[in-house]
Amino acid sequence: MVTVFRSLSLTRQLLIAMVTLVLLTSASVGVVVYWAVERALIPQGVLRLEGDARQLATQLVSRTTGYRSDLAARTKSGAIAGFIDASTGSGTDARLDLDAATWRRIVENLFFAELAAKSEYLQLRLLDAEGNEVIRVDRQKGDEPPRIVPAAELQAKQSRPYVANTLALDPGEIYISPLDLNREHGEIVMPFTPVLRFAAPMDGPDGQRYGLLVLNVDMRQDFRILRDAVLPGGDLFLVNAEGDYLLHPDPAKEFAFDRGPRVLFPEDRPALSAAVGAVAAGSDLFSADGEATRAVAWAQAPLAQVGPPLTVVLSAPSRIARAAPAIRNSAAGVGAIAALLAAIAVGLAGRAIMRPIVAMTHGLEDASAGRPVALPVTRGGEIGVLARALNDYIERERFDGAIVNGSSDAILTTDHDGLITRWNPAAAHLFECPAESAIGRDVDAVIAPDGAFTVRTWLNDTMGESEGGVADITRLRRDGTTCDIALRASPVHAPDGTIMGMSIIARDMTAERIAQEMFRVSVEYSPAGKVLCGPDGRIKLVNAQTEAAFGYTRDELIDQPVELLVPQDVRGEHASLMRAFLASPERRSMGNDREVFGRRKSGEIFPIEVGLTPVPSRSGTLVLAAIVDVSAQRAAQRDLIARTQELERSNKDLMQFAYVASHDLQEPLRMVASFTQLLADRYKGQLDERADKYIHFAVDGAKRMQALINDLLDYSRVGASTKPLEPVEVATVWQRVQRMLLSTIRETEATVEAGPLPTVMADAEQLTRLLQNLLSNSIKFRSDVPPHITLAAERQGEFWQFTLSDNGIGFESRDAARIFDMFQRLHERGKYEGTGLGLAIAKRIIDQHGGRIWAESAPGEGTRFSFTLRAAEPARS
Repeated sequence: MVTVFRSLSLTRQLLIAMVTLVLLTSASVGVVVYWAVERALIPQGVLRLEGDARQLATQLVSRTTGYRSDLAARTKSGAIAGFIDASTGSGTDARLDLDAATWRRIVENLFFAELAAKSEYLQLRLLDAEGNEVIRVDRQKGDEPPRIVPAAELQAKQSRPYVANTLALDPGEIYISPLDLNREHGEIVMPFTPVLRFAAPMDGPDGQRYGLLVLNVDMRQDFRILRDAVLPGGDLFLVNAEGDYLLHPDPAKEFAFDRGPRVLFPEDRPALSAAVGAVAAGSDLFSADGEATRAVAWAQAPLAQVGPPLTVVLSAPSRIARAAPAIRNSAAGVGAIAALLAAIAVGLAGRAIMRPIVAMTHGLEDASAGRPVALPVTRGGEIGVLARALNDYIERERFDGAIVNGSSDAILTTDHDGLITRWNPAAAHLFECPAESAIGRDVDAVIAPDGAFTVRTWLNDTMGESEGGVADITRLRRDGTTCDIALRASPVHAPDGTIMGMSIIARDMTAERIAQEMFRVSVEYSPAGKVLCGPDGRIKLVNAQTEAAFGYTRDELIDQPVELLVPQDVRGEHASLMRAFLASPERRSMGNDREVFGRRKSGEIFPIEVGLTPVPSRSGTLVLAAIVDVSAQRAAQRDLIARTQELERSNKDLMQFAYVASHDLQEPLRMVASFTQLLADRYKGQLDERADKYIHFAVDGAKRMQALINDLLDYSRVGASTKPLEPVEVATVWQRVQRMLLSTIRETEATVEAGPLPTVMADAEQLTRLLQNLLSNSIKFRSDVPPHITLAAERQGEFWQFTLSDNGIGFESRDAARIFDMFQRLHERGKYEGTGLGLAIAKRIIDQHGGRIWAESAPGEGTRFSFTLRAAEPARS
């Protein structure tokens, strides 16, 4: 055999040797590789899957922690504290003396700016301790702008579990709700939006629980991040503690507990569920019936400090299950191919010199197509040097391309003629144009098609500048919204220093500009003057209210000492106070315990209230002063004191008049009436008919004068009454009034009825007089049929509306308002008794109770008297 082998030509010997060597090597390598893959690939693949699951769980927890931190920071907002103080106190806060309505607008603007800056935020709400929404800013969908919800659309949320759970927390704690679908008025909002609610208790300045602050987060972006991280061929599941799917390869099974019949993880994927262990994180292999072996990995994601965590589950085909058959099938093929290659190796020996060059050519083609590159970098000589240089170039180009294509900023390049030569994915997204449509086109046609800004002109102007140039443009998106874009251009230089073209970096500044605009507007249009001072005591920023209050323009104030705004005699003291504040900066207010004054440009001194807030910055501690001109308030206080003193004097005069009317006037009037009556009784018929008539007129006038004085006294007592209102059962008062008028009711054969009557906040004595006047009025102005009078009550929000209906003579609708005026009578005096003060007294009683009264009638159709009184118990939603 050896002799025969030696007799063969060298080419054939080389062929046989190479074939034999390749066969032996292929067989040995195949056995070793298959053995190693079988024992090493499975554990490594499963461990890598477990690492992916842990990373996704950590990422979800990290983002949730960020939302929780945002809400915790918002609970410390001075604006919210001011609103709560003003709402629960005397109507204004103790720090800046702003009313609740002003603080509401400030808090609404802060919430609006927060939602405008963060698209994943759906709602920011402030609820009171009963679970009623007080302030709410929301967006119905993640892609819609936020809106401030009007008071009429605010909702009652007492039934939602997060209200009671949050109110039970200690200050500083955060409640995180279970993940479910967004609902409004009990209905799921379309499209389906997974929501996570973060709520924190809010206390008033007295330490009493005011309510809670709630942040609703749209979790679709977080879920999208989780899905994008899953490798091809893998499945992602997010399961809550009850086994419900929050994420599933089939979207129809997600949040099934909210949308329809529940789909539980153990029932839907029993084999996969059984493989998931009870530990917080782990991995394993499992095989379902009729399926190939798969790998599973899981990791728990505790979103809240208390409560069950969510579980991230990843499932993927076992790498060895795919690789082992391929290795077995390929081993024989590789051996055969190796033998074939060895057989033709000698025939190709003559082309050995060309093969490295061909390899480098193919390497360039692979690099252009994005495929892996294999170059003969290990060869010696000129071929090796060329291959290594080419490999370094390709690596640098790919590295640069990865940086450009992976950048979140849009990056593009142009040639000398302004034609686009390079276009990264971020540019395709920002300018809504794919690379294949952008490359080769004029830069103006793609970036600024409306012609409002000429990019090529700007590039030509900045081409000779070493640092390039910057520009801002506004572009209209396809959905009709505008996008603010910041452009930065830089020249691209060739190795010899000549300019090859221009590089442009574009960044979407829309959200940042909106946030800046919201901040600027909130400061500029603040009802309080805003002055920002540097550590040196010089003014850095003022708003429009400061200009209006002090009479300076902002150009006159910027970089001037803040002492310019205080009176001359306290400027030296103010500078020392400023240094003391900077030595120990903390938020404080001025003007509550002592008077503080400002000085206008005109020299006028006026009272102010000032709130100081230290603001850390790179240049040191800045001081933000909120200044409120309280001249009007102080003048109003002085006027109020004067009016109060005048009112007290007037009340004393009124009481004196009442005393005189009730004693000094009534005593002689009673004497006149008594003796006139005696004269009428004793001498009736003894004098002539004219004398009897005169005596009758005198008696009737005296009686009417007594009734008029008594009614006037009643009217004045109603206005002077300061008795506090208390819960009164209307049914009890109504029965008392019927007993008081029982003889009149029986005499006129009147029927008096009433429906269910509530409890209201009232003065029982005045309420009795009110109902007595109305009932006697309905009986007095009766028609020919017996009176039929009904009293009914209907709830109207915080008030009860009462309606007393009769079947009397009625009156013209044009007189509906006049009948409540003093001494107004619609009928001649002789036909109906009375002084014309009964309904005026009724109206004054209702005014004292904070309600309103009105009448509806038509001649011959009876009358409906309606009035409102505040309910004793709160309205139910």
